[in-house]
Amino acid sequence: MAIAPIYLTHQREDIYPEPKKFQPERFLERQFSPFEYLPFGGGSRRCLGSNQALFEMTIVLATIVSQWELKLLPGQNIKPVRRGVTIAAPGNMRMVVKQKFPSVACVN
Repeated sequence: MAIAPIYLTHQREDIYPEPKKFQPERFLERQFSPFEYLPFGGGSRRCLGSNQALFEMTIVLATIVSQWELKLLPGQNIKPVRRGVTIAAPGNMRMVVKQKFPSVACVN
């Protein structure tokens, strides 16, 4: 049995210079091959919902960024927490959320 080390692949400095640094623009500058970027696994066991997940994440992120201003509270020192194969923000992250256009009705 052979298992692809997804986490280690995403930490390779030859593929991702400064892999621990938050640089979302790296995905605009280069198209990664299916062997370099594996957020949904690979091969015959790749997540069936990956296309829908990417589409939904794009819509949700675009909606949040276009309608809300997000700021960390002063003094926040955020360190990502590894949970299995994923990395997430800690549960105690405190933010200020402000609507960008308060006169526009917000649909709940």
